[in-house]
Amino acid sequence: MPGYSSDRRTLLKIIGAIGATCAYPFPGDELLSQTTHEHLPASSASASRFFREEDFRTISCIADLIIPETDSPGAISAGVPEYIDMVVARSVEQQALMSDGLRWLDSEAMRTAGAKFIALTKAQQIAILEPLCAAADQHAGTTQEARNVQFFALTKGLTADGYYTSKIGLIDELGYKGNMARDSFPACVPEH
Repeated sequence: MPGYSSDRRTLLKIIGAIGATCAYPFPGDELLSQTTHEHLPASSASASRFFREEDFRTISCIADLIIPETDSPGAISAGVPEYIDMVVARSVEQQALMSDGLRWLDSEAMRTAGAKFIALTKAQQIAILEPLCAAADQHAGTTQEARNVQFFALTKGLTADGYYTSKIGLIDELGYKGNMARDSFPACVPEH
């Protein structure tokens, strides 16, 4: 998680595109490319459907660490925290996983740095999240630690899905044109 290389952003683009078509948890007509729906940028957690204000700030912080603002807008500008809140509000299983994960995150932050996660420096936050990220990438087992990894994997996945189904991610960054009429359909030519 330290530097955010162009290779990692390219990989997230691919994951986001796959997530938008395969893992999107709502009917197809709710996808950005098919409606005028946009995720709204975070201004406060007052309209949160599930998260308490402090938890909303923590989720916003994690999303920003996963897809920070670079030469293009990041997760916060794309309204990813609101997206995560919308998705989690619809799933009791995800609500339990998020609640457990957020409590664990704060207790781990208190144990290692003496403050809640949101109050830590960016470097301290990344130090806590990196092992979770590595374990999530390796599909960890079923221990209590794995539940925390599941929390991070869910948050990471929802961040990518939210970003790449927003106008900023799908249209501005990926350049998706959508529903364009073609005058011809060229044949696939094998590369030699």
